[in-house]
Amino acid sequence: MPTLDVKNLVLWYRTRKGPVHAVDSISFALEPGQTIALVGESGSGKIMELTDEEFRRNVRWRGISMVFQGAMNALNPAVRVGFQVAEPLMVHYDVDRDEAADQALDVLRKVGLPADIARRYPHELSGGMKQRVVIAMSLILKPKVVILDEPTSALDVMTQTNIINLLKDLKNTDRLSYIFITHDLGLASELADLVGIMYAGELIEVGPADGVFVRPKHPYTGKLLASVPRLRSEEAPDFIPGAPPDLTAPPPGCRFHLRCPVSFEKCGWSAEEFIAQMDLLQSSGEAKDKVPSIASMSAKSPTSLLIKPGANGSVSDFVQKLNAFVAATSEKNRFLKSIESVQGKTKSVEVKLYETTPPPIVGTEWRAACWLVTEGAA
Repeated sequence: MPTLDVKNLVLWYRTRKGPVHAVDSISFALEPGQTIALVGESGSGKIMELTDEEFRRNVRWRGISMVFQGAMNALNPAVRVGFQVAEPLMVHYDVDRDEAADQALDVLRKVGLPADIARRYPHELSGGMKQRVVIAMSLILKPKVVILDEPTSALDVMTQTNIINLLKDLKNTDRLSYIFITHDLGLASELADLVGIMYAGELIEVGPADGVFVRPKHPYTGKLLASVPRLRSEEAPDFIPGAPPDLTAPPPGCRFHLRCPVSFEKCGWSAEEFIAQMDLLQSSGEAKDKVPSIASMSAKSPTSLLIKPGANGSVSDFVQKLNAFVAATSEKNRFLKSIESVQGKTKSVEVKLYETTPPPIVGTEWRAACWLVTEGAA
């Protein structure tokens, strides 16, 4: 039975611009003693069926605890660290102060700190020591799941290694399950059994670490891995062009399609996106002499647009040259693959785009959300 079973988790933030789709319908399961690394853009959420009081009493710290990013920000600078480790016992279990202090000493020793640390203030500790104190705080109520939010981001390489080794030991001895939130693919490969790749609020790939890191199924995962320098390779790191989409108005199809090197007609361009890409082509001069000049473009619907040829161009000539340009350059300019038809009107050209829906996440133990995967081409 899973220690944690997340199903269709949704978390939107209300803003003046509109709701931000920070987390959209995420599902995964975590077994006892298992670690899932969430790599890429990350969000947070709560168990929606519980009230705030039920969550505070039954889940927070007891069932699920958290190691926050930046240990100094997670510790009260005016309180000795021993009391900060012991405090959850007094708050949640009503343990008296002396007994809580004794248990705090035990858990501090467990994370490799001497007993005298309990009487020190946070500013008297090194970065690695502070991180171990925060880990001790997360373990004091013996939770089954610990969320690790970039637990080594502010530490030097040697201290990072020591903290990761500590987390491995605790995982093995206490059968802890971790949710490891990180941007460091190297650390993720060290600690994770499962890897979940996040992009634009969606979990687009999740599977065993030894599979995802070696044979990624989703194009974004592949580009993410290609951006990391390799010690034993002369190949230069690649980069992902463009920027993630605006999550107040996420794309209707695959959210990665604007940056994807293998996107095609099912991936989901809108008329507005097509117009923006065409404007870029026109300004770059790549389409010069291949597509007649354009006087204006306007979206007729989400999947169709009207193009008005320039003053010296006829509609029929524009249609002919556009079709030729699409045939010649669609592999390079992937957005052109979204064209379903080009029809000449009296004074304008109507371009219809393929209808699309978001790709489903398919698979069992190793899942990915990409139309190439669903069609068996990856």
